[in-house]
Amino acid sequence: KTTTEGLEKSLPVVMKEAGIPGLSIALIRDGKVVWNRGFGVKNSQTKEPVTEETVFEAASLTKPVVAYAVLKLVDAGKLDLDAPLNKYLPGNYDVADDDARINQITARRVLSHTTGFPNWRAPRNSKTLPIYFTPGERFSYSGEGFVYLSKAVEQITKMKFDDYVREAVFVPLGMTSSSLAWQERYKTLKTFNHDLLGNP
Repeated sequence: KTTTEGLEKSLPVVMKEAGIPGLSIALIRDGKVVWNRGFGVKNSQTKEPVTEETVFEAASLTKPVVAYAVLKLVDAGKLDLDAPLNKYLPGNYDVADDDARINQITARRVLSHTTGFPNWRAPRNSKTLPIYFTPGERFSYSGEGFVYLSKAVEQITKMKFDDYVREAVFVPLGMTSSSLAWQERYKTLKTFNHDLLGNP
């Protein structure tokens, strides 16, 4: 009770100081949600409040979810963490045909951000995905690596990636509001991105 009372008091103050329009928080004890609450607004212009049903974009917070889904395939013997991912993919998936380093990109290297891929290719619509350093040589955060891994997972499971993650992670864990793909119901549930001035 003391913890939740403290959060009820302090969070609105911290949000105001930090310029945070809205947030959702949950308190978990012994693996169970014991308290959750929305604070602030989904949109600073409409002033519609954040509720327990509000949906937030998780962006890169999906990476641990993806890791969990991938490790389920490893546990099932369908994916080898240390096998080159191009073993599962037809063609070289946008990597220059003459770059043999593609054979060193594995699920383990994607999950540990050591693929050599950039975070995002530039320009974003470029057909070629460069490898900047020898895979495994060093850390370099890469969203492209996770996209590459998702394509391999689709080939292994014969499912769309978001369908596989829903079946392997969201449904078993009771994450009924979560999805990697847009759902029409999010139109009324979602928060809006805001700029540094607090404008949607």
